[in-house]
Amino acid sequence: MKFDKIIIKTNTAGAEHLSGEFIINGITEFSVEDPKDFLDIIGEKSFPFDYYSEGVLPDDLTSVTMTVYLPQNTQGGEKTDLVRKIINKAKESKRFGGVTTKLSSCDESDWENNWKQFFHPIKIGKKLIIKPSWEDCSPGGRTALEIDPGASFGSGSHETTKLCLLLLEETELAGKSVLDLGCGSGVLGIAACLFGAKDCFFVDIDQNAVETAVKNAGINSVKGSAIRAKTGDVLTDPSFEAELTKNKFDVVLSNISADVLKNLIGFFRSAVKKEGILILSGIISPREKEIVALLEPNGFVLQEVLTENDWVGIKAKRI
Repeated sequence: MKFDKIIIKTNTAGAEHLSGEFIINGITEFSVEDPKDFLDIIGEKSFPFDYYSEGVLPDDLTSVTMTVYLPQNTQGGEKTDLVRKIINKAKESKRFGGVTTKLSSCDESDWENNWKQFFHPIKIGKKLIIKPSWEDCSPGGRTALEIDPGASFGSGSHETTKLCLLLLEETELAGKSVLDLGCGSGVLGIAACLFGAKDCFFVDIDQNAVETAVKNAGINSVKGSAIRAKTGDVLTDPSFEAELTKNKFDVVLSNISADVLKNLIGFFRSAVKKEGILILSGIISPREKEIVALLEPNGFVLQEVLTENDWVGIKAKRI
C-alpha cells in the first residue's frame, strides 16, 4: 500500500499541541522525534548502553520532527485534508517555532522501518513496560508489552494512553471481559489481557487499526478465544451497537476525544455490566467537568481522575 508522508518541523510545544489535535481527531498514524526524549533516556538509563556519541544528537535540540503516514485511499485522503487544516491553524501561533511541512509518498515497508529510529522501551506506572520487538531491555519485574509498527501505530507514549494504563493497572481484571473501543494499535486491550482479563474485543472505525491490534495481540501471545476484533462505528450502525451491548462487558476502555465520548455515553451505559468499570481518556482539561457531569445521570459513579499536562483520564463504576 502507498502512503502519504507528511513531515512537520516544529518545537516541543508545537509537537505536543499537534499530537493532541491529531489524537482527538482520530489521527494516530504519526511519530514524534524529539531530541529531548533521547536526553531523557540517557538520564533514566531505561535501556542498556555503555556510551553514546554526541554526534547522534542534532545541533539544534529545540527542533522536533513529526511524521504522519496516511494510506492513499478514501479514508486516508480525508485524514490528510484534516491534518493540513490542523497544521495551518498551528502555523498561526508564534509559540510553535514556525511550523513547516513537506509532503511525499512512500511504501508501507518504508513507513514501518522508520519507527525503529525513535521507538524505545517505555515504563508506565508500576507494572508495565512497553517495548519494540527489535530492542532488548530488562523488564525489572514489570509486565512487558511488545509492540511492532503498523499502519495505525500507537506506542503508549502519549499522555492519554498513559493515563488509561495507569487507571487500568489499579483495576481488578482477573477473569474479566474487556472492550477496547477505538483500539488503535491495541495497547490498552492487550495490557488488560496481560494484567489478567479473560478476553478483549478490539473495535475501531479504521480497518488498519483493527488489523494492527490483532497482530500486536498475537505478538504478546494474546490470541484465540481471548480476542475478538471488528471494524465498525456504534454511533452510525445500530446493528453493531446491538451486537456489542448484547453481552455486556466488565471493563470498557475508550481513549478517543471529549466530543465523541459525549455521544457515546448512552452506549457506555448499555455496554458496561452493573458494578463494571469504565475508563476514559482523550479528554483535554477544559472538558473534564463536562464529561464528569454526564456520568451520574447515565448510571456511573466517579471513582478517580488522573491528569498529566493538559490531559485527563477518568475511571467510573456502573451502578
